[in-house]
Amino acid sequence: MKTMRKKALKSEDTVSVIPGRYKNNRYSLYRLVSAVCFLFMICLLLVIAAQYIQQLRVRQELAELEARIETNRDKQVALEIEVERLQELGYIESQARERLGLVKPGELIFQLED
Repeated sequence: MKTMRKKALKSEDTVSVIPGRYKNNRYSLYRLVSAVCFLFMICLLLVIAAQYIQQLRVRQELAELEARIETNRDKQVALEIEVERLQELGYIESQARERLGLVKPGELIFQLED
């Protein structure tokens, strides 16, 4: 009877060890899947962060370009006004007198020195 009990205990021990190993393998698989999911989430967050940073840079560049466009539009308007003025004879004459020091024939110029 004692030998049967020992055999029964040994067979129970063997049976109880197998499910423990199976649980251990299952736990390892769970840990592996969890680690892979965790790494996937980290990679996904890195990609999202990189895209966000790139979007901020593009928005900043767009704002700078819009400011340059506005500045150039202002310059264009000023140049268009200057072109219109240059087509008037009175303005051309006044600019020739101021910038080049030209005089009409028979006209006397008095220069005062400081």
